[in-house]
Amino acid sequence: MNRKFNIKLILSADEQDPLRKKDPFMPLSLAILASVAPEHNYEFIDMLWDHPGSIYTKPADLVGISFRMSAETTAFQIADEFKKRGIKVIIGGPQASANPYESLAHADAVAIGEGEKLWPVILEDFYNNQLKEFYVCSPGKFESNGHSVFQLKRLPDLKGLPVPKRNLFKRKYTFDMVFASRGCPINCDFCSVTTLFGSKYRLRPVEEVINEIKTFKGYYYLIDDTVFGRPNTYSYYLELYEKISQLKKIKFWTGQANLDAAANEKGQKVIIKAVDAGFLYAAIGMESINPVVLKKSGCFSKMGLKKDDDVILQMKKNIQFIQEQGILISAWFAIGYEDDDIDTYYRTYEFCKELNLMPVFTPVRALQGTKLYNRVLQENKMQNNNTNVSNITHPEITNEQVVEALDYVVTKGYSLLQILKRTLFYAKKIAGNKKNSIGDVIHKTIFAFITQIRIGKITRMETEKLKNKIK
Repeated sequence: MNRKFNIKLILSADEQDPLRKKDPFMPLSLAILASVAPEHNYEFIDMLWDHPGSIYTKPADLVGISFRMSAETTAFQIADEFKKRGIKVIIGGPQASANPYESLAHADAVAIGEGEKLWPVILEDFYNNQLKEFYVCSPGKFESNGHSVFQLKRLPDLKGLPVPKRNLFKRKYTFDMVFASRGCPINCDFCSVTTLFGSKYRLRPVEEVINEIKTFKGYYYLIDDTVFGRPNTYSYYLELYEKISQLKKIKFWTGQANLDAAANEKGQKVIIKAVDAGFLYAAIGMESINPVVLKKSGCFSKMGLKKDDDVILQMKKNIQFIQEQGILISAWFAIGYEDDDIDTYYRTYEFCKELNLMPVFTPVRALQGTKLYNRVLQENKMQNNNTNVSNITHPEITNEQVVEALDYVVTKGYSLLQILKRTLFYAKKIAGNKKNSIGDVIHKTIFAFITQIRIGKITRMETEKLKNKIK
């Protein structure tokens, strides 16, 4: 290819998104795309921060738009506008992969799955005026329905990936982003990670991850599905965190995790070593305290539970082990399965209060491309998500009850008293770790306080957004 294109890469977001002007995380996916075809001129627009009017100010030969479910309408509107202007549009991201045919109605091509190997092919086809309608990176069969398709049937190896072009970003984010693995074998019914990234773990070479982390100047976020790994990856994470802990300057970092490592002797070593490497906060998808829901949704094993365990007791033990290492925890729950009732919200809040967990509750939603979505559709239990708190009907729980419960959880859970109580709880745990210097204790305690304030604001805005839906 002899020509350099002017390419506009857009991360779509709704103007009412609770993370607007608040999201501290550097977007990674589009920076990775730019790194695999670096010869072109890229402009990056993050709609969580940039003014919507900036989208159309500079000319472009090609536009790439990535979006999640909450930004689908906005993404389609932007795509339609560029198409009116005669500019080719490529749509991708998690929601495009889950809803490819509707996405195609607004784009010239849709990228499905991981983009590193697809993007150079798309650009070559664009150069030759031979764009296909779908570009697919997936070992599974793709139903083309008569459309033109390019498909890679093998998920890419993660060795030798170029460093993302972080110089694209107009602003400095609080957290850099990096990943060490992809894939998840659990395949919870509400989650699309296994569909998107496969059921087997793929691991980046440890040295490549380390070299990327060395370039970071402040906090970073490890975006692996669980930073504690699973039994077949514990050795990898032990090696990774050992080498991070040996860096001249340890930078603090965060990530999402599961509880199961805390129930495994080797997994416990991973948790301890992660803290040695600078880990200070885990967003943990606990999903439910209802054993029936955990089993039906496929989440039972990732809680570190065995068949005959006392579910609540074992979950508490696993949580407490993680907290003993001085790790701040936000607990994420998806409530509203048919086996839940409205009191589930209040019982779950009391669980969080007892264990000093930051409560983050969402009404369970069926995302396209998931097992839950297919089941709800088959059972004729789908409802309009634009006028309801969830797209799943419930035989007992009403919209008004859910909003009232969420309002209660946010008001009680993020009161100044509860924030101070949790901060003191974690400060004692942090101070109890003899590896922490006085400076570390102060820094981590302040981080715990500020993080609770920020999550409280975001959860309040999410609740207000749901209230406005059902008015």
